[in-house]
Amino acid sequence: MLKSLNDVVDFMKRQRIASFATVDTERKPHVVPVWFEYDDGKVFVQTDRNSAKVHNIKKNKNVAITVYSAEEAVILRGEARIIRDEEEFVKRTQAHVNKYNLKLDEQGRDSMGIPLCNSKIRCVVEITPKKTKFW
Repeated sequence: MLKSLNDVVDFMKRQRIASFATVDTERKPHVVPVWFEYDDGKVFVQTDRNSAKVHNIKKNKNVAITVYSAEEAVILRGEARIIRDEEEFVKRTQAHVNKYNLKLDEQGRDSMGIPLCNSKIRCVVEITPKKTKFW
């Protein structure tokens, strides 16, 4: 069981999948599984620029992300923004590639052909927690 924010940091670094919730234009929840990276108290999600979650964030920055295992969980509620700075995009994408041990081809595509390094197609969402619950 997680007992402190230090435990939360360790837990978040070990976990690989999160449930990411945004709010659509009809004010309904949109929840999807995502790979994520946790750094300096923030969560980073690398995704397609045309995804529903990105469209939702542009209209409503309020989000939630939950990471859990059998008996432990971290629930973060906060605000999301799309990282616009190219240098930050590259940094966060590289952290994503490193965490998941992804092998990229010469064009920066992963094994499924997703062009992770192309900021015209992909983006990184930064989630800043406003409220954190854990157990």
